Order: sequence, then structure tokens, then C-alpha cells
Amino acid sequence: MKIAIPLFKNRVAPHFGSSSKALLVEIVNGAVKQKAKWDMGGEGAMDMARHLINLGVEKVVCGGISRLHKQWLMDKGVVVEDNQKGEAEKVIEKILSEKEQ
Repeated sequence: MKIAIPLFKNRVAPHFGSSSKALLVEIVNGAVKQKAKWDMGGEGAMDMARHLINLGVEKVVCGGISRLHKQWLMDKGVVVEDNQKGEAEKVIEKILSEKEQ
């Protein structure tokens, strides 16, 4: 599973599209296979959403997100877990621990 977390420094960005940087994590068999910070560039939230789709992201974890962008991502098959906050690394640890259960 490929997960993207928009970043504000090392934390989950307060709103999807408010940052052009994201932590991209690939999880295979319950463990992190690859992890990288990515500069998405672009001109806002929709450009970021398109980049994530092109990268094969299957889940987005973010703070707030507009209804339009959330629905667009979901229509493309992406799981959107919004209203999240905290350090991005802790969010990944939480996701991994939930997969173990």
C-alpha cells in the first residue's frame, strides 16, 4: 500500500494542498518498504491530488481537505483519512500497529 501524508515540517499538514511536500510511504507485508519526502510542486491542491494519483498512492492521511478534493480522490479509488494531526512518523507507526491487529 502506498500512503501519502502532506507535510508541514515533520507534521501532518493542517490542510490538504497547503503544502507542496509529502511523506510517501510504501508498506508491504505490514512493514515499511520505502519512505521518502517528495516535493510535489504544482499550483495547489488539485495538482497535488493528480501527482498522488500518478504515483499510485492508495491512501492519503491529512488534516482538513475540501469536499471537492476528497471526493475526487475517493472517485479515483484513494482512501482519504482526514482530520488527522501530529508527527507524520507517529501516524505511520499507528497505521502499522493497526495492521498488526
